[in-house]
Amino acid sequence: MSSFSKTLLLGTLLVFSGIAQQTLAQGTADKDKGKYQLVFHVSENNPQHWQLALNNAMAFQRNVGKDRTQIEIVAIGPGLDMLKRESKAEARVSQAIDLNIDVVACGETMTATKVSAAELIGGVRVVPGGIIEIADRQRAGWVYIRP
Repeated sequence: MSSFSKTLLLGTLLVFSGIAQQTLAQGTADKDKGKYQLVFHVSENNPQHWQLALNNAMAFQRNVGKDRTQIEIVAIGPGLDMLKRESKAEARVSQAIDLNIDVVACGETMTATKVSAAELIGGVRVVPGGIIEIADRQRAGWVYIRP
């Protein structure tokens, strides 16, 4: 085999190797590609507003299918109050969590308002910053909804 043929073969193998690596990486990134990914932003301390957000999230999941959705509701600012135990929204928030809808509390708001994780409804996840969480989800291609 000539030097030119070896170089051509090596180049071809490198190209196919690169394509294979890209395809594998894309397959990993696309594992949730078929899912609808929604992030709801709630910053109101208002039971009706929370009911609207929860109704929208649950109805979407019910109509599209639980296995085809990934839904997160992020509470920041005054919206955090509805995630406290014994809030007017507690039963519905717990129902959403039971349906695998991720309910998230802003750690920045918790620090500012001196709310501890023990005061929150069971199953609520705490993140360092609610706005950061929403921005990260949007950067990852999630649909942003502010009911």
